[in-house]
Amino acid sequence: MQNTIECLLLLAILSVAIAYCSPKQTLDRLPSKYLRFGSGGGVVGETTTWTLFPNGQLFRTRTLQPDTLEWQQHSRRTARRLFQEAEAMSLLDRPPFEHPGNRYYFVEWTEGERSQRITWGRLEHPVDSTIEALYQRLVALTRP
Repeated sequence: MQNTIECLLLLAILSVAIAYCSPKQTLDRLPSKYLRFGSGGGVVGETTTWTLFPNGQLFRTRTLQPDTLEWQQHSRRTARRLFQEAEAMSLLDRPPFEHPGNRYYFVEWTEGERSQRITWGRLEHPVDSTIEALYQRLVALTRP
């Protein structure tokens, strides 16, 4: 019984250590897959871009106040769910959709050398509801 408890405890410690020892990514060293999303335009024309990595790291970049910072770490499980959702939408195989308005929103999926950005904002060109739903789930990650 004692050996079983010790083995389970050791296994738990190793699992946590492996989870937290994975290499951190940076915007200078991008992983092969990542999601970008954000918004911009309006009177001041600032664009805020968020970059989500598969390991759950989330970065914010702004254009008018040029800064980039690691926003907060999310679980791999949360990131995996969003990446699976984006993959299921076959974003890389969709035709281009570039219809920004005065205020615009975007979702960009990058995998290796391939990338697809979907931009919307013009009322006469509404974006697919599944893209809008993904965008809303991604934006929810940015709230403290």
